[in-house]
Amino acid sequence: MPVTHILMYRFKEGIPDSRIDEHLAFIEGMRGQFDGLIDLKCGRDVRSDRRQYTHGFVMTFESAETLVAYNKADLHTELVQTFRDDVEDKVVFDSDMGTDD
Repeated sequence: MPVTHILMYRFKEGIPDSRIDEHLAFIEGMRGQFDGLIDLKCGRDVRSDRRQYTHGFVMTFESAETLVAYNKADLHTELVQTFRDDVEDKVVFDSDMGTDD
């Protein structure tokens, strides 16, 4: 059963847009880099008022086991290390929602 991995981030004040663009490019570059990652989307919050989170990422994995394997993979470690110093706060939510069963 597919699993949806949802992340919402708020980058620290003062992080330049160019650095945030690097992060988004890193995420986009993950396509095809991990077996079992079947869909990936990322983007900025489109509302102009101050919100708690400014960016979102949605990844769909083939199964919960595939998501667990991804969380232990070098690719995930690289992602965490790349984002760590620039992120103020984040929320992660994993669910089997959205299946057509």
